[in-house]
Amino acid sequence: MAKTPKQHTAVGEDYLAAAKGAAVHRFPFPASAVWAALLDAKAWTEWLPITKVTWTSPQPFKVGTTRTVEVGPQVIEETFFAWEEGKRMAFRFERSTLPVSAAVEDYQVVEVPGGCELRWKGGASAIWPLGGLITGQLAKGLTTGMPKLEAMIKADPARFGL
Repeated sequence: MAKTPKQHTAVGEDYLAAAKGAAVHRFPFPASAVWAALLDAKAWTEWLPITKVTWTSPQPFKVGTTRTVEVGPQVIEETFFAWEEGKRMAFRFERSTLPVSAAVEDYQVVEVPGGCELRWKGGASAIWPLGGLITGQLAKGLTTGMPKLEAMIKADPARFGL
């Protein structure tokens, strides 16, 4: 029987500022291609250990946008508290089946000479030591996944607007 997602503490920029998880990857593509990949629900399942992503708000996406992410049997309902089209998306876990009380992730796409960087920051709170372990797993997943994202864009540039 599936678990019912539980409500988490509503967090935002202040919580994010204290988050300890981080990952960065430099891409040889314009920021628009990486941003297009972040908007592609199916793409998330191709570069991260995610089973399914469903945007539950209509486009155009903005602050207040919601989506549901499935990681195996786990369900995470997210609410975006920051949105700068083409540059930044940040969300909190609104409800999930994970053993956390709060969690946040921030994705920033920054133009740099010769391409762009995807900068991720995130963190989770839970009973000790689970919060730190979950934050570490998120960071490890992003560090491992971003080269896969680069290969995915390189393999099918038209899909991402190149």
